[in-house]
Amino acid sequence: PECAICLQRCVHPVRLPCCHIFCFLCVKGASWHSKRCALCRQEIPEDFLERPVLLLPEELKAAAAGVSRTEGTDGGSCGDFAWYYEGRNGWWQYDERTSHELEEAFSTGQKSTEVLIAGFLYVADLENMVQYRRNERGRRRRIKRDMVDIPKKGVAGLRLASEPALPVITPATRARIIPPHGSDAAGQSQSLPSSLMAPLPPVRPPTLLGHHLGSPPTPPLTTLEDSLSQLLIS
Repeated sequence: PECAICLQRCVHPVRLPCCHIFCFLCVKGASWHSKRCALCRQEIPEDFLERPVLLLPEELKAAAAGVSRTEGTDGGSCGDFAWYYEGRNGWWQYDERTSHELEEAFSTGQKSTEVLIAGFLYVADLENMVQYRRNERGRRRRIKRDMVDIPKKGVAGLRLASEPALPVITPATRARIIPPHGSDAAGQSQSLPSSLMAPLPPVRPPTLLGHHLGSPPTPPLTTLEDSLSQLLIS
């Protein structure tokens, strides 16, 4: 299908809940800008980017393996090599269209090139191997050209099947995770590990002037002098 945002053939097409189909990166840009569908203006769910409805999952696997299934173009295929950008705890492979532009600039000896990704214009510095938004030079991300079969998180923000998706915390899920005020504190304390629960100090029974309240006071001992004085008085 053709994407109504970039007006090109869809790269990794996804279907929104409103049934409109776009490139995944085009939906990502629309979600960042307005959080609504570009055609019908229906709101895009908060967790859609983490759990998109991918129409051609086999295309994602083929791209990760370096095999293009895009008709009419070489899809960014550069033999045994692929282009990557740095993410959190790993590397993401560029989509086929962006990879093709980067490879073309690299093979012709260009020092930098501009690419459009998710509605933003990025500068790819091929000398220092970094990318940044054209209007935000301070925020840089490392890029690299490497073998196509290296470990990766996914392609263009789409996770591979072996890469677990991070949980998306929305207001609804946050309400289920955080217990309401006034909930049973005893139930919460049972869930704590025993190592975090400090033992209670031993409780001593209350005393009154050195005597336990539970037992009668002990009568004072009578001395010999007291006994003699009592006999003299009597």
